[in-house]
Amino acid sequence: MPKLLSALPLAEAVRVSFNDGIARIEDLAKPPAFNTVGIIGVGLIGGSFALAMKSAGLCERVIAAGRQQSSLFNAKALGVIDEVVSVEYLAAEADLIFIAVPVKAFASVFKQLIPHLSETAIITDGGSTKYDLMMEARLILGERIGQFVPLHPIAGSHQSGVAAARGDLYEDRKLIITPLAENALADIALLAATWQALGATVYCMDAQIHDRIFAATSHFPHYISAAYMNSLLASEHRELFLAMAGTGFRDFTRIAASSPEMWSDIFFANKEAMLAQLDDFIRQLNEAKVYLQNEQQDKMYEWFNTASSARKNWQLKS
Repeated sequence: MPKLLSALPLAEAVRVSFNDGIARIEDLAKPPAFNTVGIIGVGLIGGSFALAMKSAGLCERVIAAGRQQSSLFNAKALGVIDEVVSVEYLAAEADLIFIAVPVKAFASVFKQLIPHLSETAIITDGGSTKYDLMMEARLILGERIGQFVPLHPIAGSHQSGVAAARGDLYEDRKLIITPLAENALADIALLAATWQALGATVYCMDAQIHDRIFAATSHFPHYISAAYMNSLLASEHRELFLAMAGTGFRDFTRIAASSPEMWSDIFFANKEAMLAQLDDFIRQLNEAKVYLQNEQQDKMYEWFNTASSARKNWQLKS
């Protein structure tokens, strides 16, 4: 894995990412407002982006399209978006298109956009995996691939749906751009400045490195939480376990309540990185199991102490 570099000018940060590095982008000036922002998929991520853009004065209007009409009209009623439209209309009218759908739905969205896509529109996304989306985009968008700038806001909640959307969701969060060689530097700069104006710290990195990092730090914790929850449910004593559960259970299983559709899609989209992480995790479980079986209390103490110290240090730095 590459080292994280300190803040760099935009062009240098992009160059570093093309050479398998990771760099934070220096602060940029607040960008001009977009005329029309189009959102496809107005749930927690898409809805929060709409609210944040409005609150920051970075757009004149927000239009939205998606599969679930009831959710779209609910978003309008809540003031999250201004207008419900078709994908075709959105593709032709929006200056910035933000796709926030489950990862398996991206190919369908790209196919709907491409026949009607404005030549000046920038397409971006909130997808949790990047390499698979970039490959799909190349196949479908073809020579228009330069209009797609992949990114990933590192923010979320165990809640889902537009009712959970918050205008401050992206404040003090990380935003990862995984640029393509075909992207115009001006488009990358515009998106970086936009997300900085929403309160995010913006980084550039390679897509495959992104997927490995976030398999370990974002995707896999959901796997563990769900596995633990299911292990309790598989027991004949599950009702008693749940009745007696306290704060440790609540904290550890909070993310097990996240969207099953979204996380199932993410795991398969990032399969290889997830399997590698699972192998590492199983090794740790087996190591601790041996200590317990052999009553090696000193080694078990060190095993816990290593984790405890690292977690405390991370908390101090984050």
